[in-house]
Parts: sequence; structure tokens; C-alpha cells
Amino acid sequence: MVSFSPALARLRYQWTAGTGAWARGHRLWAGLPGRRFASALSTVPDRSLSLAYQGLPAGLTYILPYLTEQQSALAGRVSTVAGPAVTWRQLRHGSPDADLVALGCSRRRALALPSAHSVLLPFRVHQLLDIVGDAEAMHKTVSANERRQFAKLRRKYEWTAELGTGEEDLRFFYERMHLPTMASRHGGSARSVDLDVATHELFHKGRLLFVTEGEKRVAGVLARLEDGGKVMRMRLLGVLDGDETHYRSGAVKAVYYLAMEWAAGNGVSRIDFSSADPYPGKGVFQFKRRFHPTLVHAENHYRDYRVHLRAKRDTPLVRDLLVATPMLTVDSADRLVAVHFFDGTRPAKENIRGDGPGVHATRLVDLDEFLAGLPVTPPTERTTRR
Repeated sequence: MVSFSPALARLRYQWTAGTGAWARGHRLWAGLPGRRFASALSTVPDRSLSLAYQGLPAGLTYILPYLTEQQSALAGRVSTVAGPAVTWRQLRHGSPDADLVALGCSRRRALALPSAHSVLLPFRVHQLLDIVGDAEAMHKTVSANERRQFAKLRRKYEWTAELGTGEEDLRFFYERMHLPTMASRHGGSARSVDLDVATHELFHKGRLLFVTEGEKRVAGVLARLEDGGKVMRMRLLGVLDGDETHYRSGAVKAVYYLAMEWAAGNGVSRIDFSSADPYPGKGVFQFKRRFHPTLVHAENHYRDYRVHLRAKRDTPLVRDLLVATPMLTVDSADRLVAVHFFDGTRPAKENIRGDGPGVHATRLVDLDEFLAGLPVTPPTERTTRR
């Protein structure tokens, strides 16, 4: 079943998810002199709204996709084309022809970039839930309405927790739940850990928890236990065959509730709900927020990475996209700040909340001030010129 040795699996896991010296080593490697970076340009058929990403390759997975989803919702079908690999000098002094440009790099480099018409985002964040008391006490930390809804669904579907103990359980979870779910939710941009890494670094060092409906396993999560079993890091999740039915039924919701209950009864003091993109508008972010977790910077190599998001033109669609995309940013003290854009005709989407424990403040940004001085080019004029 396993093709790599435990030692090699540990090396692979620590390189991508390790903290401390591992994270520092990864950051040094990523920033070596002469290192080339990724680039991509996303456009719509009439060229009315364009987005460019340049920088650390992981940004093509974690930063650009949600922006292009927003772009597509506003302006139609999106086409993303990879550009040539570029050096930091080219990134620093060049500027792609796009309405919005996201540049993923180290915090040090990001702070040296011009601040006008821009915001600085964390590359990744984590949502940490402290376990205080038993399962009943933890349920009471969620709103009464949310608790009632879950209790009703739990009775309807007869959800219970089952621990997977053998490698055949792991294979079932990985092949029938995790991989199909990643494929159905993320398509070609899906990423995960190899099965051997999942075996040695997650399964053998953590817990596999299934959600069952009656006798049928419908969802599951593979978590790693750290700090002597006090910290539970949820790493891989999936529903049976990637079937959207299990999202609509609430089985994914049950994963988090049952994991919380298991943690409360087994000496766990904190659950790491795993990493998240810096966009509060994503549904999974809003769901996890219902548990009132604390938002923190990533602990691995992503902790020192930032995204410099800069507007280059002031157009109606640029304004639409920024208003439609509340985001988490960092201030001069590296504290997390939730940002909502608005202008005189576009109210801030304050219903998409990014505040909560760990978030220093919520900031409303007036686009008339943020975009002041940028070229104003009507979409029709730009299309004609091209």
C-alpha cells in the first residue's frame, strides 16, 4: 500500500507543512537568488476585466482561483493563460497589462512595494478552535439557532461518528471520499498529499473519523495529532464519491461537529480547522466561522508570504469586483484586518463578515479614495483599441 519509507514520507510532509526550521528552510529555498516565479493572466472575451498573478507558484492555487471566480460572475467566461517564468527583478520593475495585479512574495519584499492603490493580504490563514469543557459545553459556543438546525439534521440522517482503525479504512477514505471530493470541488487545480504521506504522517500520527448515516459512511476527515495529542489538525476531508448530495444534506457540517465532540472527549485542547484563503466570502470560511475560531497566520512557510494586490485602472468592473470580494489584509503591525470596499453607488458587503477572534479590526475602504489618480478607461474604448 505504501511506496515510500516513513523517513521519506516525513521529509515530504515537513517540507510542505512543517514549522520552525523546516518552514525557514523552505522560505530560504523559495527565495534563492535567480529563482524564477510563475505568472498568469486571466481575461474575459471582451477584455473588460483582466487579472494578473505573478510570484510564488502556490498563488495559482490559493490566490488567483477565487479572484477569477469573482471575475467570471461579473464579466463572463474567464480564460487564464500561463505566462513565462519571471525573475524577482522582472516582477519588481515590470508591470503586466491588467486591471488588477496580485503579486505573491515574501513579506519583506511585499513591504518594499508601492502602497498606493494596493492592499496586502496574508497568503494563508488558519482557524483555531479552543476546546473548553465537554461536548455539551462546546455545542453551547455555537448559536442556538445553528445548534437546533444541526440537531434536527442529526436526527433525520442518524449521523454517528466512527473511527477508522485499519489501513483498509484509510484506503476507502482516500480513494472513495477524499480524492473524488477534491476532483469534484477543485477540478484541475486540486492538490492533496500522496497516499504514503497520508499513511505515515497523518493516519499513523492522528485519527480517521467517519460520519455514518445508519450503517453507511458518507463523509470523513483525516486529522493529525500533535503536541502530545493536545492539538488536532484537520488535514484531509471528503464525502462519499465526491457526491454533492452529502454537501446539501449537511454531512460535511456533521464532520466538524463530530470532530469537535471527539476532541472534547479525548483530551484535545485545540482543533486546527486547516488553512484557508484570505477571502471571507468563501462558503467554507463562513461555515467554520460559526464555531467562533481564532484566526491566525499560517504556522508553516506560508506565514512569511504575502500577496500585494494592486489596482491599475479605475473601471466600473474593477469597482464591482473589489466590492464583491471582502478580504483579509494585514496592517503595518502584521495584524489581520478585514477589509470591505465601497463607493457612493456600491455599498460594502458587510453581511460577508470577516471579523472575530484574532482579527484586529474591520476597515471600510472608499474606492473613490483608493483608486484616485488611476486611469479611467471605459470598457468599450479599451475593447476598440485592442
